[in-house]
Amino acid sequence: MKGINTSNKNNSRYFKNVGFLILVVISLATLIFAYSNHFSNSFHFDDSHTIENNSAIHEINLKLFFTDATTFSSLPSNQSYRPLTTLENAIDYKLGDGLDTKVFHIHIFLTFLITCFLIGLFIKKLLDRINYSEDNKYWALLCATIFGFLCANAETVNYIIQRAEITAALFLLAGFVVFLSGGIWRKYYIYLLFPLIGFFAKEMAFVFAPLLLLYSLIFEEQVDLLHFYRKEEFKKTLKSFYKALPAFILTIIFYLLYTKMRPMTFNPGGLSTLNYLITQPMVMVHYIATYFIPYNLSADTDWVVYTSILDYRAILGIVIITLLVYVALRASNKKETHLISFGFLWFFISLLPTSSFIPFAEVLNDHRTFIPYIGLTISFVFGVNYILKKYLYSTLKNQKVKTIIFLVMIIFLAANVYGVRQRNKVWNNSLSLWKDVTIKSPNNGRGLMNYGLALMAKGEYAEAESYYKKALLLNPNYATLHINLGILTNAMGDKIEAEDYFKRALELNPSSHSGLYYYAKYLNENNRFEEAKKLLSEALKISPTYTHAQVLLLNLHHKAEEWDKLKNLAESILNRSPNNRIARDYLNVAQNKKSISMILEEEALMEPSAEKYLNLSLHYFRSNKFEKTISAARLALSLKKNYPEAYNNIGIAHFRLGEYDKAIEAYTKALNLKSDFELAKNNLSDAINAAEIQNRDSNPKNSSADDFLDLSLTFYNNGDFLSCIKAAQRSNEISPSSAAFNNICAAYNQLKKYDKAIEACNQALKLDTSNKLARGNLNFANSKKIN
Repeated sequence: MKGINTSNKNNSRYFKNVGFLILVVISLATLIFAYSNHFSNSFHFDDSHTIENNSAIHEINLKLFFTDATTFSSLPSNQSYRPLTTLENAIDYKLGDGLDTKVFHIHIFLTFLITCFLIGLFIKKLLDRINYSEDNKYWALLCATIFGFLCANAETVNYIIQRAEITAALFLLAGFVVFLSGGIWRKYYIYLLFPLIGFFAKEMAFVFAPLLLLYSLIFEEQVDLLHFYRKEEFKKTLKSFYKALPAFILTIIFYLLYTKMRPMTFNPGGLSTLNYLITQPMVMVHYIATYFIPYNLSADTDWVVYTSILDYRAILGIVIITLLVYVALRASNKKETHLISFGFLWFFISLLPTSSFIPFAEVLNDHRTFIPYIGLTISFVFGVNYILKKYLYSTLKNQKVKTIIFLVMIIFLAANVYGVRQRNKVWNNSLSLWKDVTIKSPNNGRGLMNYGLALMAKGEYAEAESYYKKALLLNPNYATLHINLGILTNAMGDKIEAEDYFKRALELNPSSHSGLYYYAKYLNENNRFEEAKKLLSEALKISPTYTHAQVLLLNLHHKAEEWDKLKNLAESILNRSPNNRIARDYLNVAQNKKSISMILEEEALMEPSAEKYLNLSLHYFRSNKFEKTISAARLALSLKKNYPEAYNNIGIAHFRLGEYDKAIEAYTKALNLKSDFELAKNNLSDAINAAEIQNRDSNPKNSSADDFLDLSLTFYNNGDFLSCIKAAQRSNEISPSSAAFNNICAAYNQLKKYDKAIEACNQALKLDTSNKLARGNLNFANSKKIN
């Protein structure tokens, strides 16, 4: 009996579905592999003020996030209205019990995977609507896979705060998917709910309305965009606009809310609109080139705006982009090239928020291409397919040609996977990221500074200084660079020059909360507490959620036992963040008037531990209570016999008491327990030198001026300023020197005896007029005396 064998068709369909699922699994597994080495990567760049130093995210407060845009960032100039992003950061902070980057990266990567899925779903629905082929799901999978593997997208996935780009893309795509589903979703405008949610993540979602208009123009009304002004085409254009009108109305309403909610302090950072605008065509060319060959990805480029429309780069960029836009518009008049036109115009439209009339501080950023690359992927995939079918149709029947095309595609995808893993390595930590920036963008002063900052964190001060100085040549008026130079020179022991850098930073940017904080931190380290408190108060007026300033000012009020001020500050923090643990603890301290000593003593008595007694001994040492330092350290040893840190504390207390033999004994015990204990090694060396000089002091013939000069410096670095003065005076008795008088001057400055400091510095300069340290110490003493 003859007939149709339906079982064969069903089997064929079954195997096709299994084959498709296998491809989906391979694609997903490869994507996970590509990003598998990025989950422990650090916070970077803008993550500092939006996450690390932003106390607003320490608890989940929906009402505050959606009503107060200052919660987005502790940096006033960056306080944009992105409450959904702030909420995501707060959720991850809660889940990770703090700043655990792994939690942030897992959340972001899951969002990225969903976005890739929605790209596939969107393209599948789009292809079904236009009856593209019988293999629409495979085309959709190919587009989603290419987009997911793109090396350039690693810049967005790795950069934690740029999760906003991914979230905005997710809800934009969800809006399209629901719109294309039709039915009540479209009839009652329910699809608008999704881009609305995206608006709360980042302004990039504003492009939903123009992209929806573009879809309607090309696919529903089939407008010839190059000739839209013709009567028939214009009617279709108006009809398309009417369809997209609800999306435009929603965008305008939200934009009005956005401008009202965004703080007045927000500043995108750019200067000249015209210069920025004429630079963007070449920036777009760079983005297109990077899509195919991600040869020069940089976290912070050294591109600058072109200053003239006659600059050949500006002219070249304008010519190239004009030609590409012309091609895209012309492609709209043929059904077989609709996807090419749609993809290219999607790319250009979604770049408008960052590549048009609003000048940003950075001319380009590779993470800005996340949504635009969705369109470029559509144009690339279906453009290549169109060219192959139109011009190489007969050749495609050759099996070898098919194999070559397949291999080229695999090589392209594999190269991108390799590139993603390499970029993940670059983004791993500050050292690797900013070193890469200095190579890719050698004229970027900020990049050089940040690499210097990473080197400074490793203790490589000389190398850090060289990069700071290179950056200073490029950006002499960069306030943040002066702050970092202040931190570095302070760490290298030049306190006078350090203070000059901090002051210069505030001259360049008086409203810099970080500049105020780091200067205050320096003042605190030099026992200038009142000045420090004043600067911290100013910093918190500018940025109330700046965590570092909050904690340091709470600590200073506590140290000074200023109970009312401590209570008021803790309450003001809790008004914004009711569950802030640090503020809550300090409020309890203020209400019960518990000094630091009382707290540490109570903790040690209630739950005794060697670590608690060690902390108590450190507190006693900082309070110059050396006998108590020794007693607390011995209590630590009673609970933990082999505790090198406790022996070190005993040693330094004996040292400050002038009992050098006992100090040597304690340090030796510490090193017997921990041979690589560098602090104890250095302290032992100081104690041995001090003991030798003390022994020589009874017989001047065996002592040298340099011995006492070295000892005075040792005393100064250990904070024993009276002993520093005494040792320097003994050096001068043997052989007067400018260096010894300078040490006396510096010690008197620390003791706030400025008249004596001035007298000593003048003596130093009489002996050596070129002594820069003495002149700096003299200037400092004079300035403090005037104040």
